[in-house]
Formats: sequence, C-alpha cells, structure tokens
Amino acid sequence: MKKKSLLILAAALTAFGVTCLTGRSAHAEGSADPSNRSDLVGGIQALADSVPNIFSGDTSLPRVDAVDVASYQSWMTQADFNQLRIQGVRTAIVKLTEGTSYDNPVAPKQINFAANASMNVAAYHYLKLDDAKTQEVANAEAVKEAQKFVNAASYYGLGSSTVMILDCESNGVDRNKVDWTEAAEKFADKLASVGYTNVRYYAGANWIKAKIIDPDVLGYKNIWAAQYLYDKPSATNLKNTQYGAWQFSSRMYFKNMSQSRPLDVSIDYANIFGGGTGPAIFGGPGSVFRLYNPNSGEHFYTESAFEANQDVIAGWKYEGIGWTAPDTGNEVYRLYNPNAGDHFYTMIPFERDSLVKAGWNYEGVDFHSGGNTPLYRAYNPNAKTGAHNYTTSPFEQQNLLKAGWRDEGIAWYGK
Repeated sequence: MKKKSLLILAAALTAFGVTCLTGRSAHAEGSADPSNRSDLVGGIQALADSVPNIFSGDTSLPRVDAVDVASYQSWMTQADFNQLRIQGVRTAIVKLTEGTSYDNPVAPKQINFAANASMNVAAYHYLKLDDAKTQEVANAEAVKEAQKFVNAASYYGLGSSTVMILDCESNGVDRNKVDWTEAAEKFADKLASVGYTNVRYYAGANWIKAKIIDPDVLGYKNIWAAQYLYDKPSATNLKNTQYGAWQFSSRMYFKNMSQSRPLDVSIDYANIFGGGTGPAIFGGPGSVFRLYNPNSGEHFYTESAFEANQDVIAGWKYEGIGWTAPDTGNEVYRLYNPNAGDHFYTMIPFERDSLVKAGWNYEGVDFHSGGNTPLYRAYNPNAKTGAHNYTTSPFEQQNLLKAGWRDEGIAWYGK
C-alpha cells in the first residue's frame, strides 16, 4: 500500500473514533508507530499490517535481539521458542499485565518456554491509566498498575533483576490534561520501592519525538522506540539509534515454526533488555559452546547459549562449538572453585564428591557423554586457574603435552 493510501486509511479510522499514530510528519521516510495493542480492546492493526513482511535469515535486515509476546502468541510451543533461540534471538519480552485487572493467561507458559530455550526473559505491562482525565487520577492509577505488574512478576518467579517495561501507547487518556512522562515516573518509582529498578519505557517514535514520553526525563537509553518503516528495514540504515532499542517490525516470519505467523522484532542497541548485544552465539540441539577467559586462562564449556552470551558480555572469548552432546547418556558433572574461580568437569562421581568435600561448589549436570568422538583431558600442574583443558582435537592435546601439560586420558565422548 502506498503512503497516500495509508494516510487516507488513517483519516478514515479517525472518523470512526479510532486514533492511529502515523509517521507522516515525524519522519522523512514513510513509517508508522504501533497502533493500540491492548488485549482488552480490539486493537486496530491496519497501519502496522501494511508494513512489509520480512523473514528470518535475511542478513540485510537489522539484527533481531528480541521478540515480544502476549496472549496473541498463545499458539507458540516450546519448539517455537527453541527455534527463536537457534536463530539468534536472545530475549523474549513477555506481557504480564494490563491495567489493574488483566493478566496474560499464557504468560506462565511463555516465560517457561523462553527460559527452557535459554532465552533471557523481560516483562512488560500495558499502561491504561483508567482513561484518566486529570494528572492526579493518572498518577494514582499508575501506582496501582505498577503494583499489579509487580505482583504478577513475583508470582511468576521473575526476580528483582528482571527488566520491567512500561508499554505507553493507550489512546484513551486525554494528553492535554495528563502528562504521560510524570505518570511513567510514578509507575517506575513504585517498582523501585519494592526492588524492581531495571525499568524501561516502550512508545511509538512519534510519541517520543513529541515528548509525550520524554527521553530527556526518562533517559534515552531507557527508551524502546517502535517505528515500522513502509519500506524494508535495513541493517545499513538503522533508525532510532539514540535510544536503547528499536522495534522495527511487527511482521517477521521465522523459519521452522509450528505456524506461519508474524512476530514483533527488535534490535537492542544498548543491552537494555539484558540479553546481550552483538553477534549472537547459538547452535543446534546438543551444541556445547567453548569459551576462553583471557585474564585467567580458563576454558569454559556449556550447552546454554544464554550462559555463553552472558560470558561474552563479561569479556570471555567465544571459540566456537566444541562438540555435540547427546540428550541422554552418562552424566558429566560441573563444579566450581569459588577461591580460584575455576571450573572442572568430570563423569566420575568419586572425583565430584572429593572436590565438593574440598570446598568446590557442585553446579549440576552440564551435559551428557555419548557418541564416538573422544574428549581428551589435559592438566597443567603450573596453573592456578584454567588447570584443565578438554578438547576433541588430538592435535591440540599433543601440543599441550609438549608444552608440559599432563595427559589425563579420555574424559568422556561426544557425537
């Protein structure tokens, strides 16, 4: 649909009492803010649905760091969230609540699916303000809604470090009488009073430009700006980079999903969702990621893509997929030395129990052993940390032995 047609559509919708946010005055190129996405009132998606369909795997698009889901995505399965993670999505932003009376009925399932897929979980609340006509009412409603949001987050097991997002887009509030930014501050103050201090603010780019949601007050990097381009978004022409994140489309289709339905997608410029930035680490089922700490000399191995990404954020170097582990088989235990900051991996219960008695922390089963590919273990008697190395490469093993490491044989097997 051409821009002229979109503006005619917006005018027609307005005539029926529906306010749509368009990009005709705020941006040089054609674009649209999100329309009303309330779960309680049938949202008008006409403008958003007129932006182009885009598809995962297209490297010309902006990086996809996050998707946001609500009851509309009740169709999604565990396999769908696994696919999102495999395709590089770090964060699932789950709608918990709206107003003072609505709970997303599938939020618990969506949170669990995302966590099981090793995705970072953030949460959002749709601010209603009970169609406030005065600032006093708006502020009071903001506090009530914040309490509703906190209650849900706590009930679903989302701790105080969770990124909590305030969705500001309701058109039922008289903006001539209510300062949205002031109400948003009251909302954030209430969250902070009970320990939830990682607060972000979602709004359409036009609302932000007009200072309805004022980044000068709330912080530019705390803003998640929504702007859907009428033309295909491009990785070489990123928008809204002055903010923390940009929701650039509501029309992305991911490969290998249980249903062919589009999702909202965002690029996280400043890691405001907590899932990391930059090229994502991901792999197929059973992938064991290998990382290296240049400060301590330790190698680290994990099946959790989320854990691997968090380590990269902390300064570890990603060295690729070390091997593929089976879903079942002999358990490989992981232990941590809190004094030296070192990890150790073993399939032998006696080694595990002896280290626990010596003060190591047992961190559980890291992966399983099985297959025909041996994992060689070597020990450096001179190192205080990073004393053990595990590799499928006979060449790497032999080089370590030549450098003075001790051969400790085959630790376990991979596929």
